[in-house]
Amino acid sequence: MSRTSIPDEVDRAILRELNVDARRSHRAVAARLRIAPTTVSHRIDRMERAGIIRGYVPLLDDERMGWELTATVGIRISNGRLKEVEERLARDPRAYAIFDVTGDFDALLIGRFRDRRDLDRFVKRALQDPHIERTSTQVVLNRVKEDRRVPVPGPSGGEADPPRAS
Repeated sequence: MSRTSIPDEVDRAILRELNVDARRSHRAVAARLRIAPTTVSHRIDRMERAGIIRGYVPLLDDERMGWELTATVGIRISNGRLKEVEERLARDPRAYAIFDVTGDFDALLIGRFRDRRDLDRFVKRALQDPHIERTSTQVVLNRVKEDRRVPVPGPSGGEADPPRAS
């Protein structure tokens, strides 16, 4: 499987199972899919080597971990400095995600902050960067949906099956 290969249906079925519970044993995944445990192990190993599976992390509750505030920050960056500024911002543990975007801003940062003061300090420090021209910050009031799992396409690359409860 090359880095650009799309998983086949067995791989997708395994990925759907891991999306529900990545701690499930290979034997349990195999039983649910009615395939051999060694098949599951070999396919997972192959998908890890190919970079399809990049790791396993627990899904922590950010508010219970003390990150009370989520915000998005649109950032306009001086020409030719995009990568440099994004790499610097990415080192801050409050930066959850950073994207190059189209539109009025060059980058969009999604961050978790302890409180409003923490967000204020972050934005003011960012604005001290001579290559950041301006920012626009939006505070998240309510989460309607937040899911870090990547949908697994159905057969022939069609619509993704939603992760289901175990």
